[in-house]
Amino acid sequence: MTPAPRHYMSAAPAAPLAAWLANERTEDRSGRIAARRSFVHVKRCFMAAVERVDGRRGQWLRHQVRHTNEAIDLWLLRGAVFDALSPRGPADAGELRSELQRALESVMPGGSEDEELLMAF
Repeated sequence: MTPAPRHYMSAAPAAPLAAWLANERTEDRSGRIAARRSFVHVKRCFMAAVERVDGRRGQWLRHQVRHTNEAIDLWLLRGAVFDALSPRGPADAGELRSELQRALESVMPGGSEDEELLMAF
């Protein structure tokens, strides 16, 4: 009978981890979870938008969006995504831009200060 892998470790290394977990404040954890969920929502919005872009440009954008880990990464990609959506026609592209901008605002309040500049292109 082989003992479970956790039995090979001494109790000492687990003690600091257990203390840290016990001291972690619930509101901090719930705040991080809420922020992560918001980020995932925005990332899904971006993924849905770039799925509509064809060719190598679409492939590159899908790869870039797929590998983002933070809201700032999506914010930095917004110009390239907005530009790629432009050929779809002004009405469709404008609607998608607005949707993406609202999604970004949910995770980065104040991030739309240059929205007018982006809409000019």
